[in-house]
Amino acid sequence: MKASIIKRMMTGVLAASLVMAPAMSVGATTVTGGSTSAAEEVVASSTSGEVATVAEVPATSAVAGVKTTVSGVYLATSVNGTVVSTATAAIAEGYGLTSADKPYAKFMNMDAKKSYLAKAAMDAAAQAKGAVVGPMLNIELGKMTAGKYSLLPSDGAAIRLSLGIPASFAQADATFAIVCVRPGGVVTILEDVDSNPNTVTFDTTGGAGAYAMIKY
Repeated sequence: MKASIIKRMMTGVLAASLVMAPAMSVGATTVTGGSTSAAEEVVASSTSGEVATVAEVPATSAVAGVKTTVSGVYLATSVNGTVVSTATAAIAEGYGLTSADKPYAKFMNMDAKKSYLAKAAMDAAAQAKGAVVGPMLNIELGKMTAGKYSLLPSDGAAIRLSLGIPASFAQADATFAIVCVRPGGVVTILEDVDSNPNTVTFDTTGGAGAYAMIKY
């Protein structure tokens, strides 16, 4: 899958703003950096790094009748469901995971006021395509090992995700895509790879990023 890369390297301030605001840690600490999430106080907290089971936190999700393959924290409400469709075995093979490592995903709504530089990068990328920016999410693709969470590397194998298009952003004659902003300032436009008019399905890689649905 070819993705259009916008060669836009932002300042280190942008990188700081992309440490997920809020950073997506629920009852665990992200090993690769950043601070413990403010959402952690609402959902659960743990100083040991072990993940608590909290009924209020959806551990799974579905899009257009397809259930996610990966356990995690599915709190994004700005889209009509979020799904990892790549098989866990394929993720494990692509990232060299052991039997002790379990793929783990985190989806949350992005706070545009806190991640304002990421929002600015999304707006610029959308403007370059004559597109309109829709729902914005913070997405992390990581792993759990003995109750401790860490991010997968961003230079690994492709992982396919699907986001349900909310009714408020649907448009029959529009083309949909995803803008991804990574820590460090690299902005990528990820094209929709399926023909389902109710979803945006795209290939990305592990790690953390700010993602926006766009249409044009």
